[in-house]
This record gives sequence, structure tokens and C-alpha cells, in this order.
Amino acid sequence: MSALVLPTLTAWTSSHLTAILTATTQANFTAAFDALFARNVNVIYNGKQLSRDQYQAQLLSQSSAALEEQGASVSVQGQLEVPGDKGQISGLVGFFYTSIVDSRFLVMGAPAESKVVSSFNAIIQATEPRPQSNPHIRGYFDPRRIVTVNQIATDQALHVTIPATSINSSSPGVTENFALGPGPRKIPPGPFGGQFGPGPVRLDPMETNAHPETFPGHGEFGAPPVMIPGETIGEDTNTKA
Repeated sequence: MSALVLPTLTAWTSSHLTAILTATTQANFTAAFDALFARNVNVIYNGKQLSRDQYQAQLLSQSSAALEEQGASVSVQGQLEVPGDKGQISGLVGFFYTSIVDSRFLVMGAPAESKVVSSFNAIIQATEPRPQSNPHIRGYFDPRRIVTVNQIATDQALHVTIPATSINSSSPGVTENFALGPGPRKIPPGPFGGQFGPGPVRLDPMETNAHPETFPGHGEFGAPPVMIPGETIGEDTNTKA
């Protein structure tokens, strides 16, 4: 029988940590946490010493198993490992990861999101004793656990993402930019052509009886007198003569 090859230190650590953060139930979270961290793990989180229970509660609040969360996605980058004297059974691991967690609470009809960016450095050793063999149970035994972890993490809330299906694109004359807030609304022209109310009324010349007039002074003496049909300027008119 060929010897079983264990996963590499970085693959083992990143897969177990992802299982912790994406667990959807308390039972799955606890099982994943116990499979990664030793019972007497030494924890430094953001420069502070934490007990195992405190660290477990911290990771629980950042996972999809938390009461107010409903899902999480994890991306791991920059993995680095230094194997120990016995190969992949022990050593040092370091990487960065980003976790996006969706909340159960809705804001404007869409789930709120939070983002965790972290650097994760750990010391791994074989701490678990081999259990008694059982011919009815298949699988491999992995004695590795993290005995020391030094983690730096920041947690920030993201902007609300409104699903595109919630936007009624069939509304005519309306443009919205939901990333920056409501945009300007296009108002259709009114019955008189203006966008801000009716425009000036233009009457036909036949209705106003307009005709050119000539006045002395070319406007030096102010506005000319009002012209009334049948009247003259500067002399009396005797209509009975």
C-alpha cells in the first residue's frame, strides 16, 4: 500500500479557514474550527492576546454562521509556507485573504454587505494522537493543528447593492444612477413647447390690426402715443363738418 500524501500546509490551512468562514450552521462552524486550531492555541489578533473561545467568537461574527449573516465568499492570495524538518507535517504558513459577507438584513430591498481584509500567519504542528483504526471508516487521519496564529484584520461595511431586477427600466423619460443617488429626471415638453410651463402667446397679425407707424423724433421723447383707429395726432377732427 502506497503512503498517503497529505495536502500542503497552505492548501490545508486555506481550505479549513474557508470552511470556517463559509459555514452556514453553528455545528459546521464548530467542527471546522476544531479541525484547524489546537485546543491550547496561542492567538494574537490585531495585537491583542485572545483566548481560544474569544478567537472562536471573533471568527464566528465574520462567518455566514452568525445569526445576522446569510452567506460569505472567501478569496485567498499570496500564500507562503516554510515546511518543518519532517516535511508537510509541520511548518509555517502565511497568506492574505478577503471575505465578503452578506447580511440577512435588507437595506432598500437589498442585503447589506461587509468586507474583511486580513493577513494570517500560523505555526502548524502535529498535535492530535492517532485514533484506533476502524475498518468500517474510510479516509485519512491528519494530526496537524495550528498552535500559534497571528492575525491582523479590518472589517468595513460596503455600500448597498441594489439588484438590477428591482429597477423598472420600462419607465419612459427617467434616468437613475443608483451608485450616486437619484439622477435628473427628463420632463417631456409641454403643449406649448416649453419644459417650464407654457411659452409666450403669439397672435396672428390679423387679430391685432398691426401696421407700421412713423412718429417724430425717432423715440427721443419716450414711447409714442397709442394709436386708435379713426383718430389723428396734432389736430382736431370735426366728423360732423
